[in-house]
Amino acid sequence: MKLFSAGIDVGGTKTLLCLTDEQGNILEEHKLETQLSRDPGKFFNWLFDELEQSCIRNGGTLSSLRGVGIGFPGVMNERTGTLTSAPALNWPAVDIRPLIAARYPGAVVLDNDVNMAALGEHAAGAAAGSGHFIMITVGTGVGSALFLDGRLYRGAGFAAGEIGYLIVKPGEYTVAADPEYSEFGPFEMEASGTGIGAKAADYLNSSGRPSIIRELAQGGPVRAEHVFAAARHQDEAALQLLDQAYGHMAAVIKNIVLTLDLELVILGGGVVEKNPGYIDEIVKRVSRYAPHQPPAIRQAVLGNRAGAIGAAAAVRSRITSGK
Repeated sequence: MKLFSAGIDVGGTKTLLCLTDEQGNILEEHKLETQLSRDPGKFFNWLFDELEQSCIRNGGTLSSLRGVGIGFPGVMNERTGTLTSAPALNWPAVDIRPLIAARYPGAVVLDNDVNMAALGEHAAGAAAGSGHFIMITVGTGVGSALFLDGRLYRGAGFAAGEIGYLIVKPGEYTVAADPEYSEFGPFEMEASGTGIGAKAADYLNSSGRPSIIRELAQGGPVRAEHVFAAARHQDEAALQLLDQAYGHMAAVIKNIVLTLDLELVILGGGVVEKNPGYIDEIVKRVSRYAPHQPPAIRQAVLGNRAGAIGAAAAVRSRITSGK
């Protein structure tokens, strides 16, 4: 009988299923519209129905699965089975493990989506062979995962890597005044796509100075993509806004690298992927800081596949270890 492992990356809008054989070779990747429900039981019924169809397409059934790894956009507490800080799913704080066991009684690994993405880059991407690195994703928000001494570091409350909440301006540590950004941390509002767009909108509203950003937004919401596009045309306001964002990111990276003595930084997420000069700008600024040798800084190579690939790798590792 064929035996599989499955990795699943759950997002607020999209979910990616990855089915692998026992050696880790990918048999199928299947992207789905996430069927959100306030009832996690209904969600897992939908998810495992889809996973079963994937197994059938590859000549097996759910019983062919040696294990399933699932990454979620939130803090996954392995001790209690509860998912918190996950506004995209908006579930009550209940133990989801019995809900999964009702559909699949085999080995299950649950974790944060960025942790799973880091495992994916370590297994088959830009972090292969590294035992001490941080992966930072820059998109709507900012998230990270720490890989220390050859393993993920999750922290006392399974929330290690929530760098979006780092205080980057002493004294400015309260939640954002605008309710739209109330769940974003101080660092996120400086360096994420959301933060860059919000700061550009504030600039345009408070300044009468000309900027290509206005034209690109065409009267609609100002987004980070407008700022990056304007910067490519040497727009003064856009260049200034991005210089601030790059500066904050470089300072945070250097501080984390110095604290943990890391050898590698992996940068991923939509903001990094869509802007080819992003890595070079960060490298340039990090290298200015003394006295230590700057770490290697690389772009993630697996894109939005990393979480599902990492989740499948996590469950294979758990099975191999016998835990």
